[in-house]
Amino acid sequence: MARDVDEIKKAMTDAFMADPVVRERYGLEEGASFRSSFSLLSIENILFFITAAAHHVMERLFEGYREELDEQLRRGIVATVPWYYQKALEYQHGHALRLDEKSRQWGYAQLDEAARLVKFAAVRDLGGSIQILVAGADKDGLPEALPKDNLRAFESYINALKPAGTILSVRSVPADRLKLSLTLWVDPLLFDPSGRSFDTGEERARAAIIRYLGGITFGGAFNRNKLIDALQAVPGVRDVSLSEVEAAAHDGELHPITGLGYTSYSGCFLLDPSSTLTYVV
Repeated sequence: MARDVDEIKKAMTDAFMADPVVRERYGLEEGASFRSSFSLLSIENILFFITAAAHHVMERLFEGYREELDEQLRRGIVATVPWYYQKALEYQHGHALRLDEKSRQWGYAQLDEAARLVKFAAVRDLGGSIQILVAGADKDGLPEALPKDNLRAFESYINALKPAGTILSVRSVPADRLKLSLTLWVDPLLFDPSGRSFDTGEERARAAIIRYLGGITFGGAFNRNKLIDALQAVPGVRDVSLSEVEAAAHDGELHPITGLGYTSYSGCFLLDPSSTLTYVV
């Protein structure tokens, strides 16, 4: 907010009166004020008033320019990958969009956290188009595909927000399946031949695989080396050999993965029940 003329003038005269050289040249006493030392018609007072008035005009001009610039920024949409990601998570199911007359952008009249169905989102810039993966959450907090009607409503929402001319594709499907074939060398003092822990009866290696897959960032990629690291971190697991990895979209056929990693179709992963874990004790 622009300062008034008196405020600007006081800031300058206070600095003027605090200068020891000025006090010496004018013979001013310690603690003397500008108003008590100089009359309204003095050349010093007139010069400070003119300078303060000019500063006031400049501050008003800059303030008006800043307000105009802020308004232009509010009206503009910078549709970056993080912007699409944030807007996907802000979707409120069952709420109508309202056009803000000032910003000329669509939004919600009020915030309703309970209506936010999208719990997971990923945005991929494909060059000529933008791909958005979304999912809700099941009772365990894991990604879950949105029902078709909900997905259709979300598509209408995100298409209303996007800049004109942008090509979008939206996807929400069940998790990709990963079929793994592993051999694990384990401590015979801790595990039985089936890989179950003597103290808890849990198959800790399988549980570690499930935790690793569930911990991959939504929209991220499976990595062979990181899976092996997760398994070798299990107490009692001495060595791991990952001989085969096969992957499939939720309703597709399994196909071998020969590279180091695999990027999912859905954005998330599940361990296929046909996976084999062979234990050497």
